[in-house]
Amino acid sequence: QMPTHYDTLGVSKSASIDEIKTAYRKLCMKYHPDVASSSSSSGAQQSSSNVNKFKRISEAYSILGNDTKRRRYDFDMSESGIQELRKKAAARAKSAAAGGGGGGGASSSFAATLPRNVLIGGILGIAGVTIIRSILPNQENNYNEHHEQHTGKKRLVEAWLNPRTNLWEKPKPWDAEYQRLQPVLQFVPRDQVVDNNNNDSGNGRR
Repeated sequence: QMPTHYDTLGVSKSASIDEIKTAYRKLCMKYHPDVASSSSSSGAQQSSSNVNKFKRISEAYSILGNDTKRRRYDFDMSESGIQELRKKAAARAKSAAAGGGGGGGASSSFAATLPRNVLIGGILGIAGVTIIRSILPNQENNYNEHHEQHTGKKRLVEAWLNPRTNLWEKPKPWDAEYQRLQPVLQFVPRDQVVDNNNNDSGNGRR
């Protein structure tokens, strides 16, 4: 049976904190590596033994010198504490075994529902974009009419002059000619700008 922290410090389980501190100080004076090495000439083996013992002494005092840690240690060392530790270990082992066996079913279930979820998400996304596209042009036209009625000025938008058609067009950075020319954008009235998606360019001539 391994020695307890009480055995290491040489005190009883009912020892007071002052008794524990006194015992710890005495053992430090005897087994501290610096003190023990200067007072002993028995060689490196004895010095190594003192170091190991001093580590055990320090560990014991770190537990018994703290009221909270000491109460927990006393419970763990009691019969009830040992039984509780055994129950926790058995529960963890059972949980690990159940998790390992049921992981495959959860993974297969997730894999089975994934395509359906992706499909539903794609449909909802497309529907949302379509609705937004149908709403935004109407909102823009309403804004332009409202702006012109109240200010007497036509709304200005950014556009570039296409030298080939001599028309003001909306910026279209995806177009090869637009990329080659890299034109300077200017603000012109909205009704003079040709819509890139509309082949009707009658209103865009200067």
